[in-house]
Amino acid sequence: MEEKGLKAKDLESIIGTEGHVSLVLSDKRELTLKMAKALHSFLGIPSDVFLSGAVI
Repeated sequence: MEEKGLKAKDLESIIGTEGHVSLVLSDKRELTLKMAKALHSFLGIPSDVFLSGAVI
């Protein structure tokens, strides 16, 4: 996120509410498969980075 100049607010359209983004970033909530796929598309990072921890 830092490398791309993104803030947590920039992920709300992908992850959900401000609270959900905060929980995901603090590792208190796991990504869903849908979120992992959306983050892959949005950030251009290989999907396996996200899918290793996603709830399917």
